Order: sequence, then structure tokens, then C-alpha cells
Amino acid sequence: MLPFVIKGGDVKQPMHIVNLFPIPVGSSQICEALNKKILAFMNSNKIELRVDFLGNYMSTDEKFLDNDELSDVKQALTDSVNEYFKKVVNPNKDTKIYITISWVNTIENGKSHHMHYHPNSIISGVLYLDTCEEDTISFINPQKDMFGNFNFSEHSNIPGEWMFPATTGKLLIFPSTLEHYVAPRPNTCKGRRISLSFNTWIEGTIGSGRKDTLHL
Repeated sequence: MLPFVIKGGDVKQPMHIVNLFPIPVGSSQICEALNKKILAFMNSNKIELRVDFLGNYMSTDEKFLDNDELSDVKQALTDSVNEYFKKVVNPNKDTKIYITISWVNTIENGKSHHMHYHPNSIISGVLYLDTCEEDTISFINPQKDMFGNFNFSEHSNIPGEWMFPATTGKLLIFPSTLEHYVAPRPNTCKGRRISLSFNTWIEGTIGSGRKDTLHL
């Protein structure tokens, strides 16, 4: 006969769950002067808009930041993207991120934007130029279906999305593969929701050894 008895509560300690590998989203506030400069440029120039299938508007100009009058705005956003890149990746000294395409979005009350990601891009960003307090953007957790397409319960401990306030002057930077969407805009908002989106690419040296080094 064993000299002691193991009770159920003595077998193990309570389990501790570690949430590994978070997805970094950069957030900063752009100075009011730059924000006003973009809006002033839009007002003084006829920005041609096209309608998407949800009834939202996007500028036909996909090189919006390449306008000479906005060179300082583009530089400020490029600096912000590289600050994010440096903090997240700690790249080689000659590796830089540059903005490829950029465009303006407008959303009216009651309208939304479908879930999507940005293909052919490394890092994406959005700058909110004119919004109301109720405006938001939602990011989708790519690990929400880590066990497959099972629906175990109505209230999962794995968060499916994260909602950010989309306040005027706010700049959000995130991996281009991260899915996101805009919920229907509240009818209590005034005016239109106006934002500036952009995609990026990389230049410089990737990797540190002969087999995994690529010069772009």
C-alpha cells in the first residue's frame, strides 16, 4: 500500500495561458498642420473619385502623395513607417521602406467598407483626415480559427477582432496582410469620413547570410 494518497486538487497547479506572438499595430498622431494641408490641397484641386461596390468613394489617383505640394506629407508618413519598421523588425542599416501607392477614401453615414487586406505590399497605413468621435476601424485576428472551423461556443476566449478609434489626425500602421474592415458609419456623424491610405515596398538588403541575402 502506498504511503500517501494523491487528491485531485494536488495533481497539478492551475494552468497559465501565454498569448504568444502579438501582431504589432503602430499608432501615432500627425501634427494638425500636415492634416490641414492635405485637406486644403483636396479642396483646391479637383480630386476625381470613383464609387466602389459598397457605395464608398476612392480617388482615381493612386499616387496621391506624389503631388509636389504634398512632398513634406509623404516624407513625414515615410518616416513614420520606417520608425515602425525599425521598432518591429530591427532591419539591416540599408533596409528601408518606401511608399508605393496612396489614395483618398470617403465614407458617408450608413456606409461601411468590406473586410480586406492589402496585396503586393509590406506595410500599410491609414491617416484619418476628417472623422467623428464614433468612427472606428476593426482588425481581424488571423488566429481566431486556430482549431479549424469549429464553433465551440458563442463566447470564445480568443478575441476575433480589435476595434480602434478613427480620430482625426490619427495614423495607424500595420502589416499589409492583416485583415480589417469599417463598420457602418453612425448616422449621428456630420459630414463625410475622409482618410488617406497607402501601401509600401522595401529596398536594401534582406537577410544576413549568403544563402538568405537579397538585394532589392
